[in-house]
Amino acid sequence: MIGSGLATGLGIVRGRLGRTGLATVALLAVAVIAAACETAPPRYESTPPSFAGLPPLVFDLDRIEVVELPAAPHPEDVDHLLPTPPAVAVGIWVTDRLRARGTVGTLRVTVEEASARLTALETETEFEDIFTKEQAERLDVKLHVTIEAIDHNGEVNGSATAEATRSRTLPEGITLAERDRVYDEVIAALLHDYNATQEKAIRQYLALYLL
Repeated sequence: MIGSGLATGLGIVRGRLGRTGLATVALLAVAVIAAACETAPPRYESTPPSFAGLPPLVFDLDRIEVVELPAAPHPEDVDHLLPTPPAVAVGIWVTDRLRARGTVGTLRVTVEEASARLTALETETEFEDIFTKEQAERLDVKLHVTIEAIDHNGEVNGSATAEATRSRTLPEGITLAERDRVYDEVIAALLHDYNATQEKAIRQYLALYLL
């Protein structure tokens, strides 16, 4: 009887320990999931630049074509990492702002340069500077675009050229979401400058083709 009672008691203890162990594991799992949710970096939804709210520039020409000149590769090129690369942003600008409503001739938009380059900056390595965030990189973006009015014989009868540049430094330890936000802000500022400069050039040098 004594042995039987002892075995029964041990069984009860083991059962309680088993249930307690499972509960502990479950609580730990919940804690890990909660910690992961708290530490997960915030997502950033990229928004391409838009000029759809501005009145279009309408040309007395038959069609619009966009040509992007090939660029020599550069070790600091990062345009492929931007949510909206400069060349893509030019395409958006052309779609939003230019119209061809004539019967002959071509409006040719040549993207001569649409670059984005990231340069590493020197930072301090002294112990007292460990807790100081420094600017570690500089982003430089540039657009150089020429717009030409070409008649039915292929002759260029007028052209307007615009160039825009922007730069921005990025601090140490920047997250991917923060980096994409900076990229979008720089591209938006670049296209704002380009839009104003190119429209002024069009009205000055291609006024005969505007409707």
